[in-house]
This record gives sequence, C-alpha cells and structure tokens, in this order.
Amino acid sequence: MSTKKLTVLSTRPSWQRTALLVLLGVVLLGAYTWAFHDVFAAREPGAVDFFVRYEGTRLYLTEGLNPYSDEATQRIHEGIYAHEHTNLRPQHAFFYPMYTVLLIAPYTLLPTYAWVQAAWQVTLQVLLVAGAVLTLRYFNWKPKPWLLAVLVLWSLLLYPSARAILLGQLTVVVFFLTVLVFWLLFRGEPSARRDVLAGVCLSLSTIKPQMQFLIIPLLLLWALKARRWHFIASSALSMGSLLIVSFLMVPTWLTQWVEQVISYPSFDAVFPPVLHILTHEVFPLGDGVMWALRVLLTIWLLVEWWQLLRDDDDQRLDWALAFTLVITHLLAPRTATTSYIVFLFALLPILRWLQRMHPLAMFGLMAALLAGDWLLFANTLVGDAEATIMFIPLPLITLLLLVLARGAMVRSTGQPATP
Repeated sequence: MSTKKLTVLSTRPSWQRTALLVLLGVVLLGAYTWAFHDVFAAREPGAVDFFVRYEGTRLYLTEGLNPYSDEATQRIHEGIYAHEHTNLRPQHAFFYPMYTVLLIAPYTLLPTYAWVQAAWQVTLQVLLVAGAVLTLRYFNWKPKPWLLAVLVLWSLLLYPSARAILLGQLTVVVFFLTVLVFWLLFRGEPSARRDVLAGVCLSLSTIKPQMQFLIIPLLLLWALKARRWHFIASSALSMGSLLIVSFLMVPTWLTQWVEQVISYPSFDAVFPPVLHILTHEVFPLGDGVMWALRVLLTIWLLVEWWQLLRDDDDQRLDWALAFTLVITHLLAPRTATTSYIVFLFALLPILRWLQRMHPLAMFGLMAALLAGDWLLFANTLVGDAEATIMFIPLPLITLLLLVLARGAMVRSTGQPATP
C-alpha cells in the first residue's frame, strides 16, 4: 500500500477506521472458516459434544421436538452412529439447560453439519484467543508481540483447550464469559453499563452450572458488599428471563433436564470426582481421606472468601478469583478435563510471575504443562477414551503454583475495582 493511501486511511474519522477494521476482520474470519471447512471439517466429521446440543436444538426449531424427549435422544444417537445405531444403546442426550438453544440457534441456519462444525470450532478458537488476551490485559501484562503470539498459541494447544475445541465443548464459551465478567466488574471505571453487561454474561455462563457453582456466589457476595446493585439486578433479571423463555419453549424442561442429569451415568461413562480419583485410584487412601480433603478445601475456600469480604481487600481479589476457579473442579461432583480451560485465568499470571524471575522458568513451565499432559494422554489412552489419571495433574499443579505465586499476584494486580 502506498504512503498516500496509508495517509488517507489514517485521516479517516475514527468510526470509519473502526468499520474498515471490522470489515477486514469479518473477511479474514470468513476466509479462515472456509479453509477450515475444506481442509478439516468436511474431511473429519467431529465435534461430537457440540453435535448433541446442535441436533437437539435443530430438532426443536425445525420439528418442534422436545430436546429432552426419548425420540430426540434416539435421533441424536442415530445422527452420531448412522447405520451402527441399531446395535448400540443411546449414549448421548441433550443434558443442557433449555436456554442453551438460544446460543446454538444461529448455527442451525447453515446448510450442512460440516459447515456448522467449521463455524463452531472457529468460534471456539476466537473465544479462546479472546479470553486468553483478555486475561493478559486483566493482569496488566503487555508482552511483546512475539511473546503474545507464543502465549496465545500455547493457550490453544494446551490439552484442555485443544480437546475442548476438537469436541466442540461449550466450556470455551463459559471460560470467555467468565473472564469477560471479571474484566467488566474489576477493571476500568465502574459503571452501570458495565455492571449490567456483566450480569447478562454471568447468567449466560450458567449453561454449564458445574463450572460456575462456586464463582457465582462469590461474585454476588462481593457485589452485595460493594453495593453494585446494577450487577445484582442484571444477573437476577437476565437469569429470570432465560428461565421464563425456556419455560415458554418447553414448559416441562426443568424437570426433564434434572431427570436427564440424574440419569447421565446410564448414557455414557462418567468419571468420578477428582478427589475420588486421587484417593482411590492414584493413592489407595479411602473415603475417609477423600471426605477430609473435601472438608479442608471447603473450609480453606470459605476462609479466603471471608477474609476478602471482611477486609475489603481488593488486592486479594484476583488471587481469590483464580483460587475459586481451581477449587471448583476439585470439589465438583462431576467435571471434565475440557473444563480445566478456566485454569488459564490462573496460569497466565503465574507465567508472568515466572518471567519476572527468569524467562527460562516461564518457558520451562509452559513446555512442561504442554508436553506433560499430551504425553500422559498418549501413554494412558484407553481405547479412544482418556484415562482417569488425566484429571489429576493440572488442577493440583495449578493449585500449588497459585499458593507459591500468591504474594506476587497480590502485588502485581492491575487497577482494582472500587465500590
């Protein structure tokens, strides 16, 4: 491009420059989606976890079929296994709150599932990159362009991230929404607009309640203490709206959803809770030790919350958020390695802490976490399924690193929100 053209572009009004950049981004994203479809999605049908939710949504929107019904479950099963479905019992069902349909509905407009898969997996890649970059900005880390590219690529290739994208998991959406909520609430000048948007995002993140069952009460308790009424009202109203719309779509959805969740083990292999794996399979310690660990971790978490809320200590806030996200998956009755993607909110500031000590320490941890999980997966693979040992290393390592980096994370926080 000539110097004259660059000068003309730079002198355009800001809204025109923004519009041109948005247009360029849409074109590039469209080209990438097209290439992703031709090179990958059309040749390797996948994203099976997303297909289940997509097919349930499509059946509801096009045929009015209740996504929780036995007929919908059978149709989903047939869509996955094709001619082999007659020899297998159904192994997949909708399993998500009814308002998940609202997020997936736009993808049902695409002509084939290959295009749906391509568009969805590209969406997940964009959201993961956006979530990682937003996390860096949240912690006021502005790495050089080459290091930013390395950190983003590392975030994409980590075992939980790559697996979530390959399976089409909604965990990526929850990760992005969670980081966006943190950014809106705790960075920048507090405003009614930011708080309202944060409440909407928090409500949407409940599509996977097992990932949010601890962070939501912490945020609401903090908001009560800080008198952030717009956030509280927005969370309540948007959650209420999602529930009302869901009941209007399928009046019986809540009881049917609960029934499906309860019956989940009958559909597919369900991994035990992380602490059960740790105390029964990795170390034969038994139920007593498992429950003792649960009690101790719960007490630890509550003490951290109490100190945060009692002292009005905003410097403690960021560490408490990261700590809560990690503890969630140690205490959850059911989790998945794809849900560990939220650990990026803890791991990226830890990498910053290590970089300040020595760049080799940062790159060493990045290499160890990246290669370690993938090597463990390759050496413990059971058929085409991951082994239970995959649930253990990352949460424990992340928790240990959080404890070690606590002082540095508290001292290096960005601009804390003020009531």
